[in-house]
Amino acid sequence: MKNKEIYMEIKKRIIFLDYKPKQYLSIKDLAKEFGVSTIPIRELLVRLETEKLVLILPNKGIYVADISFQGFKDIFEVRLFLMGLVGRLVAQRITPEGLEKLKELLLKIKQEKDHDVLMKLDAEFHNLLNYHTKNETLIGIEEILRNQISRLWFFVQDSDIYFSHLSEIIEELIKALESREQNKCEEILKNHTLDFMEQIKASLYSE
Repeated sequence: MKNKEIYMEIKKRIIFLDYKPKQYLSIKDLAKEFGVSTIPIRELLVRLETEKLVLILPNKGIYVADISFQGFKDIFEVRLFLMGLVGRLVAQRITPEGLEKLKELLLKIKQEKDHDVLMKLDAEFHNLLNYHTKNETLIGIEEILRNQISRLWFFVQDSDIYFSHLSEIIEELIKALESREQNKCEEILKNHTLDFMEQIKASLYSE
C-alpha cells in the first residue's frame, strides 16, 4: 500500500470513528499492519496532527484527538459561513453532469439504511458540492473543517431524523441548482449545517 493510501485509510478511521477520541495509536502496530517501516507512519501522523485529528505528546505517545466542544463551536461558526459560499458558487458553476451525479447520490441515500454507509454518503455529498465550487482553496479549508466536525457523530444517538432530512435537503437543493438560485442554495446549505448542530445538541441534552 502506498503512503498516500495509508494516510487516507488512517484518516478515514479517525473521521468515521473506527478510532475513538483519545485512543492510543501505536506506530509499530500500524507499521506492521500496513507492511511499511515506522518512518512513513510517523510522518503521516505528524501530518494528521496539523489537521487536528491526532495529538502527539512527547515521551507519552500519539493519540486520536479528543473532541473539544468549544473548538467545534468555533469551527461551526466558520463553516456556517463557508457553506453559504459553497451554495452560491455551486449554483454558478455546477455542470449538467454534476447535477446527474447529485441525483444518483440522492437515490443511493434514499435506498440505504445502514448508518455507517449513510455517513460516508453524506461525506460524498459534500465532496461533490465542494468539487463543483471550482475553488481549490475553499475545497481544502472545507475538507479540513468537515473532517473534524464529522467526528461528532460519536455523540449522535439517533441519526434517522438527520438522514431522512438529508434526502429532502438534496431534493430541494437540486431544484435550486437547476434554476441557478444562488440565494436559495446558500440558505439550504446553511440550514443543513444548523440542522446537524441541533442534532448534536439534542443528543447531548438527552444523555
